Amino acid sequence: MVSITATNSTTQSLQVMLGRARLEQARREADQAEANAKDLRAQADQAEQEAQSSQENVRRIASRNKQNEATYSIPRDSSRAEVPLKVQKLIEQMYSATVEKRTLAGNPLKTNVHAAPVVNIQGQATGRIVNISA
Repeated sequence: MVSITATNSTTQSLQVMLGRARLEQARREADQAEANAKDLRAQADQAEQEAQSSQENVRRIASRNKQNEATYSIPRDSSRAEVPLKVQKLIEQMYSATVEKRTLAGNPLKTNVHAAPVVNIQGQATGRIVNISA
């Protein structure tokens, strides 16, 4: 019986040692996970600071753009003048006088006297939109 007891106590000792080894490994893994978590927190804090800096940069640029728009939009807005009707009629007459030549040259543009004038980005009337689909 003594030999059984000795084997039994040796087995317990092995089990205890394996348990301790597992416990140490679990502690190391927990420490490693905690260190990774701290690194991730530091990266998140840095990313948050970069985001705040970028947002501040956006606000600063937007403020500067508003000031520039106020400076440059006044002259642009005041230059909105349509082409006088006399000039439009003259261009229309020139077109009518030369339409046959253009048709013979392979450029058969069609005209629509009642079409609305086209306004460019400066607000100036530049001509008429012509629908040539038939």
